Amino acid sequence: MGVSRARGNSHSECPLGGKHDLVGSDPFFPRIGLSDAESLMVLVVCLNPTLQKTLLFSSLREGEVNRTSNYYLDASGKGVNVARILGQLGVPAVHLTHAGGVFRELFLTLAEKDGLQVLAPDSGSDVRFCTTLLNLNKGTTTELVEEARPVEPATEKEVRGAFQALLGRVQCLVISGTRAPGYRDTLYADFVRDAKEAGKRVVLDIRGLDLLSCLPFRPDVVKTNLAEFAGTFQEVSPGGEQIRDQWVLQRVGEEFQRLARKYGVVFIITNGKEDTLYYNKGQVMRMPVKSKASDENIPGEEHTLPVLNTTGCGDAFLAGFLKAWREEGFPEPSSLAFQAGIEKYIREAHRVAYLNAVNVRPGRIF
Repeated sequence: MGVSRARGNSHSECPLGGKHDLVGSDPFFPRIGLSDAESLMVLVVCLNPTLQKTLLFSSLREGEVNRTSNYYLDASGKGVNVARILGQLGVPAVHLTHAGGVFRELFLTLAEKDGLQVLAPDSGSDVRFCTTLLNLNKGTTTELVEEARPVEPATEKEVRGAFQALLGRVQCLVISGTRAPGYRDTLYADFVRDAKEAGKRVVLDIRGLDLLSCLPFRPDVVKTNLAEFAGTFQEVSPGGEQIRDQWVLQRVGEEFQRLARKYGVVFIITNGKEDTLYYNKGQVMRMPVKSKASDENIPGEEHTLPVLNTTGCGDAFLAGFLKAWREEGFPEPSSLAFQAGIEKYIREAHRVAYLNAVNVRPGRIF
């Protein structure tokens, strides 16, 4: 396992140290510690890295001093979470992001300790901090999110070079999360176009204009939560992440059908503790998020563990889905194999999301 720290200052160099005319050649891969580059299965792109601080409190009192000796610091962000859990599930993955500023080395060191394969051109912008407050008395998770600083102008060229260097070595591209300021609006759409032209599977966990710009290039699967879906396609801005409004749910079904007909994409929408919605065989399907005490997919006594931290559960869901889909060879979403298997893929996604939720630290299942 390894992390690329090369900065790629020369215009003639790939951000990882190799020349652009060597993109995809063997000299590139030793720089990220790959002994067998051909074994890579999933490329996870997220251009908004985070240092995630998690603090546990027996109770949390607003407006007062709250002290705790139980806290953790992790490399995080949606892409890190997906890649880390894929690794814990035994799925080879590499994560493409950026990192800069005084906390760059800390971010990369924490990622390396977790066994992550990370490529991170130097963005010249500080890695942001996000903080999770866990109130054990109330069983609540509160997230404090710092917005990212703009990356330096040269960063995009380096990220594009790294992407092209890796694309030929993977079966599936995952793009997860928002872009930090400083990248062109077309970046994610360009990645999807290139991946589809190269015959790769493409999975998106993005929203808004980024998602809309990618759809014409026909990604295979889009996973999002219901609030993000409603905000992107229905101009609804709910106050929280869970929606129970039946009018919104009906409109979602209509939108599922329109998007499937127009782009051939399979949408999967999570909604917190409510049913997961997905489109299959021309219908909107629902799968309950079962009581884990009765879920036979939860091994041993894991089902008895309480939920501690819901941060990263959507990322864990995506990793579980990818793992189950990959086990069947990433069948084409329009194929009978995918249509027959999607329920199993989502059950595994629910299982992995639960295992994330019973861990204090985000984006991990053990």
